[in-house]
Amino acid sequence: MAIMTAAKELFLEHGFGAVSMDQVARQAGVSKATVYAHFVSKEKLFAEMVFRACIAKSHAVLPVLQADSNIEGVLQEIAHIVVDHLLSPEPLAVYRIIMAEGPRFPELPRAFFGNGPLPMIRKLTDFFDEANRLGLLNVPDTRLAAEQMVWLVRGPLGVRRLFTTDVPCDFPDEEDVIKGAARMIHRTYCPQPT
Repeated sequence: MAIMTAAKELFLEHGFGAVSMDQVARQAGVSKATVYAHFVSKEKLFAEMVFRACIAKSHAVLPVLQADSNIEGVLQEIAHIVVDHLLSPEPLAVYRIIMAEGPRFPELPRAFFGNGPLPMIRKLTDFFDEANRLGLLNVPDTRLAAEQMVWLVRGPLGVRRLFTTDVPCDFPDEEDVIKGAARMIHRTYCPQPT
């Protein structure tokens, strides 16, 4: 859709606050009335852009667990999926806009969280529920563990990617961060022998 393409280009280049519906209409080659016929407000248009950016990554399917799964290895796979889902270029570009514009437009962070991190946290919560059921982990609060898994990788790697900055050579590389997160979750929630 031309309107969505134009809006995405404008929002990513100029930010939410600096873009008008007139600009979107001009860039899309349509009338302002046509833009408003599809989106009742700029906020709704931005929310749809966020939704589409997040949905593009929502196809991520977590590994299927078996009773004999190497749980630490599976946790590493999941950490890679989290990085791809939340820290690839398009979600990061949207996140930058939200950080800049969110205080003035509180509906933007809600749209982003509801369509990006929240679905991933729900998938991870289901994963930890299944790991508990199979006896691979003993997680008392699966929702908390899901958020911990996200932030163990998103915290250090998100800052690096968000600011596209080099880190000192004595910092762990991305793969070490991912392996460390998997190891920490595994050791924290590994079932204790009875």
